[in-house]
Amino acid sequence: MFRVIVKRELLHNLYSLRFLISLALVIAVFSAGAVSFVRVAATSLEKHRQTQGQFLETMRGFAETNATELAVRKQTFSLSPRANAFIDDAKEKYLPNAIVFSAWNVFSFQNKSGTANPFLQRYDELSWTFIAALIVSFMALLFTFDAVSGEKEAKTLALCLANPVSRATLLVGKLASAVLSVMAIVVAGTLTGFIIVLVLGPGGLSPALLGEVLGFLAVTALLASTFAAFGLLASVVAPNSNVSLLLALAFWLAFVVIVPNSSTFVAKRFYPIESSETIQKNVTAAFDDLNKSAPPGSWSMNSGNPFLPQHELRANLQMKRLQAEKGIRDAYYQTMFRQFERTRLATALSPVSLFEYLTEAVTGGGYLRFRKAWGDMRVYQAQFLSFFKALDAADKDSPHWYNPNENVSTTRKPVAFEKIPQFEERPLALADRAGPALRYLVINIFMAGAVFFLTFVLFVRYDAR
Repeated sequence: MFRVIVKRELLHNLYSLRFLISLALVIAVFSAGAVSFVRVAATSLEKHRQTQGQFLETMRGFAETNATELAVRKQTFSLSPRANAFIDDAKEKYLPNAIVFSAWNVFSFQNKSGTANPFLQRYDELSWTFIAALIVSFMALLFTFDAVSGEKEAKTLALCLANPVSRATLLVGKLASAVLSVMAIVVAGTLTGFIIVLVLGPGGLSPALLGEVLGFLAVTALLASTFAAFGLLASVVAPNSNVSLLLALAFWLAFVVIVPNSSTFVAKRFYPIESSETIQKNVTAAFDDLNKSAPPGSWSMNSGNPFLPQHELRANLQMKRLQAEKGIRDAYYQTMFRQFERTRLATALSPVSLFEYLTEAVTGGGYLRFRKAWGDMRVYQAQFLSFFKALDAADKDSPHWYNPNENVSTTRKPVAFEKIPQFEERPLALADRAGPALRYLVINIFMAGAVFFLTFVLFVRYDAR
């Protein structure tokens, strides 16, 4: 009986005008998104290659001068464009995409947005995730808002329940048919877009990319199931299909527009952090305190003889300044990360927000990617510093007074560029993606289950006459 109900509802959806319109719209939008990605991808990749080439040439120039010049100069490593960004761009165009470092410290990330926390900004590209968040959510509601109230108005619901079929079976059948209808449209759209990217794009097909596409489809099915459950709830609660349509639209506006775009308000209202200006004032105050307590001669400079005692005093002061600033800024970055993560949990009330967080994990991009690169850079910086200290220890002409900011009191010998450890961004492993995604997956499944259970309870008492 369940198969009969699913087949009946599915055929009703497939032969409806809304299915044909949705199919044409999704194929057109997915195709447009694929073409847009292909046009931008090659340019972005070439620009990154040039930036990376300049980065390496700059490092080579420092190394040819001397090892200390290489160690103390701040350098900027830029993250590369992702080949799978057509699935989910994960706001990476607007997130910090470069990390400033030296052998002595990982100083900062580039922030061009001018806000207190750039991770909270919401800008969208025409990726699969953006398309699905807007259109799939709406289609799922479109196929379910009148699934009960519409049949009641057409006098077919009572006739259907007169047959030996339980209300639970009928409701599950309506949910399954709606999800299958939506996913048939999504598969057609993704297949069209995927072919365009493979044929015209700079990359090729790989097992990892195919797995990410399948992961996207699985997460999209969960999104469709959640909104289909909300559509059925609207259909059961409302007295007629017109009211259920308005209620479904209210769900869509709340979960697609209002909640996801409230992240900045939530962060400022419930999880405030200090501004970057305040942090700079704290750093300046720490520097002033260190300068006042420093021994006389700590600011003296005589580059002619690196073994002079004042160079040791200066190196000690510069090291204390670095450690003081590092402590203040690292604490600030951690509060920034915590603010963002707590805000994500707050906006997890929206299935669309959950969908975006899950697709970010599937593609290994966005905030998860940045945090991985940020942590890996700190590991690399420690290795870079150990490499430099080994060079300095081997130089008998060096006084070995570590000054993290100036080319004064450590080795003056050049170093072969080929021997310098290089930082390479590593993609997120499956465990790195699964851990953060599991929390949001559980929340989403619980939400969809709770909404459907509420719908079932109401449907059991529903007057089908």
